[in-house]
Amino acid sequence: MSFLANRLKYVLSPQADIYKQMSEMISGYVADVGCGLGFGSNMLLWKARMVCGYDVDTNCLDFARWCFPSIKFLKHDITTGPLPYIYDYIVLIDVIEHIEQDELAVKNVFGSLKPGGTAILSTPNRLSRYRKSENHIREYTPVELEKLLRTNFNDVKLMCYGWAPIKTGYESPIIALCRRNNNG
Repeated sequence: MSFLANRLKYVLSPQADIYKQMSEMISGYVADVGCGLGFGSNMLLWKARMVCGYDVDTNCLDFARWCFPSIKFLKHDITTGPLPYIYDYIVLIDVIEHIEQDELAVKNVFGSLKPGGTAILSTPNRLSRYRKSENHIREYTPVELEKLLRTNFNDVKLMCYGWAPIKTGYESPIIALCRRNNNG
């Protein structure tokens, strides 16, 4: 791997690894909420039928549109309402910790999923010493994240990096798979 590729992977990791692993499991119509510069959205396109990236940062969206013209990128704040389309999968990779109204965001993600659809979130573990940021509104423990997600989702599974089960409670990042039941 070239020096530049290694540097880019370092900047994006573990997000790049999470996106790569997700790209193997997703299909259908996919929304990438908090898509940033669009690199993860592009990785999701490998198996998805269609990917749409959403962000609140116009500069990021302009860059993403320039780099990845085959992907639709739209400005949207997930706390203002559901996404304009309904999706099979919605991903929020290291996004929820930046959102003040996290319960509203989860509600709007739930409302933007098809019955049987899945939301996939990742966030740093507050109990871990890794990946802390002064830009985070809040960080979650596994128990706190599960409680937040269960405000709308009945089927929530928490895992850690590498998609392994959480064993100690200190693993970071926390990855959550949240399934919307077929009956709504």
